[in-house]
Amino acid sequence: MLKRAYDWCVSYASHPAAPWLLFAITFVESSVSPLPPIPLLIPMCIARPDRAWFYAGVCSLGAVTGGYLGYAIGALLYESVGAWLIGIYGLQEKAAHLIHTSQDYWFWVLLTKGLTPIPFKIVTIMSGFLHFDLWKFTVGMVISRVTFFAMIAVALRYYGDDIRIFIEKHLPMTALALVVVVVGGFFVLPMVL
Repeated sequence: MLKRAYDWCVSYASHPAAPWLLFAITFVESSVSPLPPIPLLIPMCIARPDRAWFYAGVCSLGAVTGGYLGYAIGALLYESVGAWLIGIYGLQEKAAHLIHTSQDYWFWVLLTKGLTPIPFKIVTIMSGFLHFDLWKFTVGMVISRVTFFAMIAVALRYYGDDIRIFIEKHLPMTALALVVVVVGGFFVLPMVL
């Protein structure tokens, strides 16, 4: 089953709709969904290393525009949608703690969280709820998310063949490691916020 999913992602990289799907997944991950774009981004970059930078750009654009949706949810719909989303992820206590984070430090919170695979939506929603300066929000989001996806693109563009060989040789362990990172992000998130 893992091999079929991996093969589908690799074969889908050449599909004309692949960048749109990657954009959509990244967009919703920054605002409402727990599904990260990495499981699709990595096989796509491995299949087409010549397009790794393009795919990183698609993810960056999706993350930034999705971040604005998260900000809007926090600023305009926190009591209904924002609080509900935070509740789904069990982050009510951390969200309450973040409310007391000084505006002076919020940019650094945004920058730090954007450079990790930890779900970014809590930061975008809370940025809106706290009415964090939209210009600083944009700068922090662009710097952190572009850097995050560029690091992946660099690794896959220049070391893609070695990474592909490793993934294909150790697919079950690689998939398990990815699941641990994604699921672990939900457990680590409450500790680092």
